[in-house]
Amino acid sequence: MSTEPLTRLATGIPNLDALCEGGLPTGSLIVLAGPPGAGKTVLAQQICFHAAGPNCRVLYFNTLSETTAKALRYLRQFTFFNAERFGTTIEYVDIGAIVAGRPLAEVPNLVMEHVKRVEPSIVVFDSFKAFDDLAASGAELRKVSYEIAVRMMAWECTTLLLGEFSGAELQSSPVFSIVDSIITLGQREASGEEQRFIQIVKMRGTRHSREAFPFSITQDGLKVFAPGVTIRRDARPDQTVNLKPVRCKTGISKFDQLLGPGIPSGSSLLIGGVAGTGKTVLLLEFLYRGATLFGEKGIIFSFEETEERLRATGRGLGWNLDEQIAKGMIQIVFIPQPQIQVEQDLLMIQQRIQEFGARRVAVDSVSVFLHKTADPKTVREKVFQLCSIIQNASAVGFFATDIPYGSQQISRFGVEETVVDGVVLLTATAEGFERQRYIEVYKLRNTAHMKGRHNMVIGEGGIGLFPRYDAQEGAELPPPSVVTDQRLSSGITGLDALLGGGFLERSVTLVSGSAGIGKTTMAVQFILEGARKGEPGLYIALEEGPEQIVNSAEALGLPLAASVANGSVAIAYLSRQEILGSQLLTILSDKIVKNKVTRLVIDSASHLANKGLSPSDLTQLLYHLTVRFKLLGVTSLITLEAQSLFSMDSATDRGLSPIADNLLFLRYLSVERALERTLTVLKTRGSSHDGSTRSFVINKGGIHLGPVE
Repeated sequence: MSTEPLTRLATGIPNLDALCEGGLPTGSLIVLAGPPGAGKTVLAQQICFHAAGPNCRVLYFNTLSETTAKALRYLRQFTFFNAERFGTTIEYVDIGAIVAGRPLAEVPNLVMEHVKRVEPSIVVFDSFKAFDDLAASGAELRKVSYEIAVRMMAWECTTLLLGEFSGAELQSSPVFSIVDSIITLGQREASGEEQRFIQIVKMRGTRHSREAFPFSITQDGLKVFAPGVTIRRDARPDQTVNLKPVRCKTGISKFDQLLGPGIPSGSSLLIGGVAGTGKTVLLLEFLYRGATLFGEKGIIFSFEETEERLRATGRGLGWNLDEQIAKGMIQIVFIPQPQIQVEQDLLMIQQRIQEFGARRVAVDSVSVFLHKTADPKTVREKVFQLCSIIQNASAVGFFATDIPYGSQQISRFGVEETVVDGVVLLTATAEGFERQRYIEVYKLRNTAHMKGRHNMVIGEGGIGLFPRYDAQEGAELPPPSVVTDQRLSSGITGLDALLGGGFLERSVTLVSGSAGIGKTTMAVQFILEGARKGEPGLYIALEEGPEQIVNSAEALGLPLAASVANGSVAIAYLSRQEILGSQLLTILSDKIVKNKVTRLVIDSASHLANKGLSPSDLTQLLYHLTVRFKLLGVTSLITLEAQSLFSMDSATDRGLSPIADNLLFLRYLSVERALERTLTVLKTRGSSHDGSTRSFVINKGGIHLGPVE
């Protein structure tokens, strides 16, 4: 059996109707209780002026507590006051003056005379408790109050009974046992400040929350803040069966590579890190790239940095952030920390996002926004409401959170990560005399993202990322094999024969030798042979500068300068003071793709170890570098500094031999009080080789091999 829903009276007070499932039940008896100054009269007046009209007359009884003239004097300051309704659809009666000197028993009849005359839809008694002063006894007061209440119920008008009723009175008085609704207003300390609260204690026929919600009184009257009720999470469009989620690309260099297919629309990501790790810059660039690359509006709610400071940050990074703000693509909303009111600001955030049509939202930071909230349950609830706002707007949200120094947490309060869809961690570690920043996609729901920490720098243009070697596409697969039917000439007469015909295509060659023995010369000849055959080459110098390498080559009659000039060879110097092993793969991959490189030299990889990499880290780095080179179809030659001038016992002391397809050793041999250069091919993968030791000299034309020793 279905029941007919109650008809309701809209209050016109933001969010209060939502708490009442649409408004106050019409024809009901409603108590508005609270101490003096709690806001009872403003609440009642606001309801009356909103509802009053041709079909809804209001009868407002002022009792001995306050005269009508005095009430109206204060009422005129509110925007909801309408002078045209005063005396027409809203009639005020000073019942206190009428009943003065009369027995209290006459009050019900006097009240009904006015009710029958006006025929109101709404009746207000302000204050109902004032009848206490007229009662000769408690029994008389209860009798008269009960009679008035019953008569109002019989008239079927919506009746508001205002008064400074205590909790004990509300529970013990027989009058309140027959009322339909009880709403209390009060004030108490919350989150370190005095706040007003409203609570629906009772409301028949309504599934209401019994929670106390904060409210404010402004020139517009009461405004209730109840995000827990009014912010409802809608179903995502992509949750429909067989519907693929819409994905967001951030536009930040290499960050999208870490995020795989992109961030699902409606997702919220927590950006966690200690101070100085780059959270604000990441949030700003997320908005800036969205506006400039994808035409998506973005808004940032800042609780730490002012708008001017955020604009200055953009200018310092070379962004035209001011232009995007002027064009209406980006908005900055700054709320100073002392002015934060969580419940009120949540509704403000929701409204600003909806009105602006933002597709990207940044909050900097939730740890400051919720800094007065000590209860983890409340923190989780408020973060959930933030996430719901983002989801309902089909936007993507980035929420910064400050992680306490030295903790193992991934958020400030330790609960935020359980609510959001993704977590991105920013860290900074001391390495040598520097601090290096790293970024990690800790989690991202419904997305196959790259794992692990990745080096991050902040400079001109914004954030630069260097994805880890094991995060690259195909890194989880076995490395590609060399091409056994394709050989590349080394450019050194006689060496190809030792190798079984030359280097196999896509192979990796390690050349180990002591300082000055000829490793660089061999590398130059290898790269020039490729240029001669139309195979673009890239020479990565980690020790000498490009000019020195070119001059040394020219002194030997090797035409490196011409190859560089015509673009067949590119030389890139990477300073040991400026480059990290964690950045190397990204830098080299970009250069290989850009220059369509097929031959590559790294001279010398030993300097990576000098930068601070442990032997095991160097081995791992070179392994993943060579795998990447093979995936890109590159044949590479890597030089290494040997620890011994003569012996080959330390040839594999760094454990590097497994990563190489070819191992070449350049060593000195002491002959008749002179040092003679020698070359030995220790290993070739995929082909036979001549392992004999050959002497060689370096003169015009580069390296020249001698006969078998």
